[in-house]
Amino acid sequence: MIKLLLEISMIGCGIIVIIAGVMGAREWLTMQKISHLSLSQLPVSKTTFCNLAIEWCHSNISHPKCIKPNLRLSYYPHKSRGGVYYSSSHECVIYVNSHNNIKQVTNTVIHEYVHARQKDKKFDKLYTHYQKEHGYEQNPFELEAREVSKKHENECLIWVYNKIYSK
Repeated sequence: MIKLLLEISMIGCGIIVIIAGVMGAREWLTMQKISHLSLSQLPVSKTTFCNLAIEWCHSNISHPKCIKPNLRLSYYPHKSRGGVYYSSSHECVIYVNSHNNIKQVTNTVIHEYVHARQKDKKFDKLYTHYQKEHGYEQNPFELEAREVSKKHENECLIWVYNKIYSK
């Protein structure tokens, strides 16, 4: 009896491992297919794509006090930035034509959303202080935004892609 239960448990675990492997492979294949797509290859506007990414951010990496930021797209490429967050207007500006593919845009949207999430009464003062003390690359606000955007870019991109193609 115990032997039978163990065998059934092992078979069940094996099935779960196989399903997880198939799901992981499916996600990997999807990422290979879509991560290098240019924005011009999307069947929706750049604004729709970025709004969906902000929606994903607000549902998945927000915290209770975070108000969804305004989003503005600039079609002029910026020399050194993919995006910027303006705390005074609570607005994320994405320089969409500064990106080569939708994965880069997704990463930038998440990055700027994280800055919106970081905002509190002391954000501007602390950001400037850290900028002077550590420089841009080592600014703790920038480190967090880069870490979170890298961690979530694939998940967000797959969600947005599925939203677009399920319509």
